Amino acid sequence: MVDADRLAREAEKARLLLAAARYLGETLDPQRVYSRFHELLADAVPHDGVVVSSWDADDGLIRCEYAWVEGELLDPATLPALQLNPEGGMQSQVIVSGEPLLANDVEERVKGGGTYYSVDREGTIRKLPESGPAGTSAAMMVPVKDEGRVVGVVQLMRDRSIYTEEQLELFEGFVAQMAAAVRNARLHEERARLLAAQAASAEREHAARVLEAVGDGIVVVDDGGVVRFWNAAAEVVTGVARGDAVGHAVTDVFGSWSAVAGEVPVAESGAPARSVTLPVDVRDRELWLSFVAVRSPEGVVYAFRDLTADRLLDEAKTDFIATISHELRTPMTAVLGAALTLLRPDIDLDAAQSRELLEAIASQAERLAHVTEEVLLASRLDRGDLPLETERVELGDVVDATVTAFRARLPANVSIESLVGREGLAVVGDRDRIEQVLINLLDNAIKYSLSGGEVAVSAEHANGRVAVFVDDRGIGIPPAEREAVFEKFYRVDPHLSHAPAGTGLGLYICRELVQRMGGRIGVRARDGGGSTFFFELPAA
Repeated sequence: MVDADRLAREAEKARLLLAAARYLGETLDPQRVYSRFHELLADAVPHDGVVVSSWDADDGLIRCEYAWVEGELLDPATLPALQLNPEGGMQSQVIVSGEPLLANDVEERVKGGGTYYSVDREGTIRKLPESGPAGTSAAMMVPVKDEGRVVGVVQLMRDRSIYTEEQLELFEGFVAQMAAAVRNARLHEERARLLAAQAASAEREHAARVLEAVGDGIVVVDDGGVVRFWNAAAEVVTGVARGDAVGHAVTDVFGSWSAVAGEVPVAESGAPARSVTLPVDVRDRELWLSFVAVRSPEGVVYAFRDLTADRLLDEAKTDFIATISHELRTPMTAVLGAALTLLRPDIDLDAAQSRELLEAIASQAERLAHVTEEVLLASRLDRGDLPLETERVELGDVVDATVTAFRARLPANVSIESLVGREGLAVVGDRDRIEQVLINLLDNAIKYSLSGGEVAVSAEHANGRVAVFVDDRGIGIPPAEREAVFEKFYRVDPHLSHAPAGTGLGLYICRELVQRMGGRIGVRARDGGGSTFFFELPAA
């Protein structure tokens, strides 16, 4: 049981870190990375303060990059830089040692010098421990590293409680993902600065125009393994700026270069090149790149294009086929079994038994029809040949009819309530498609309320739009996946180990229908657990 619990915790930690990597990697703004990092921490590790600091070995100063203490988001520009003190503060100790620190005796330690911040009731920013929040008892500090060098430290504070080693491990993982995302964002900024500098030279502008016309990434590697050329497309594909590639060993740019060099055949003196697609590690990311290589007087010229999206699409298609197969096989088996039973001459069924089997056939046939309808509707949406009406729709009537229909087939542990009035909330759209969106959202809310509870539908009118809300007390959706759930074939649990069955098309259909009626759709966490899905449409 202990091993099982440990494995479950490790699996949950891995899931959290994977979700964090996806969420943090979606932005190329360092400050937004910090904000998303804090957002993720809020759900994972309890704290009363978090401070992200950078460390410059050249001037020996520690500078605050992000600070949130006691519910206040501080402006880093107003916080003074601090001199490294190897003999004093815990933050300095972490920078010097390069090792994380867990302290549950902060009140004693800060007597030797700390680097916390607080905001008093008058709004004055103060450095701690000179005037810190009463009750601060625990802190965790983790170094931020770049190629083995300490370049900063992240500290987490907590009042009147303690931290555990397990929390420290999770915190370290979050910091590592944040550091990678910040590095990627700054590389993007550096690339932008390099391109701006190139624009100042007419000759470089001309060369850039030629290179921009080449859609494939181009890199030239000399016989010593050093990158001598790196075009703009290579920057876009890999996220590595030209300045971070040219003049550097190719192994510093591609983490798995030895495997690439060994697998990609190099064409000699006009011989046709053969492409090879391989996974390549680039700055903490795995990309699937298709390479061709040709020898030149300057070295080996490699051309590559990014097939990562194609591979992900292939994987999504594979998952979709597996899901559809499951969705079709289950009801088909039930229909066939019931029909064969009815046809058996050796069994004498009474009227009640026959009706029960016929009802099972009807129910499973309805499920088959629903799956087929979703697939066909998604196909029509992709082709853009789904006509939509534009008319005045009384939203209260649609909600009332839909909720009434659902009440007849609710599980015993789930209830549904409509808080929408019958009049006063009219929208412009297609009534049938609005009802379809509401049906999909309610169906999801009920299916994912694995422990039961109430599903509620409400609406409000504001700024010329009407918003409809569907609240549930289900399993919830991690922050990093709240946009992805509306993508085609996406499933929070694609292997059906926890989530109910489904095609992965329902929310995609909802998004497409709402957007084509001039609205928007989204999801957020619900206070007390669960999720709130919402969609907005223009008010009539």
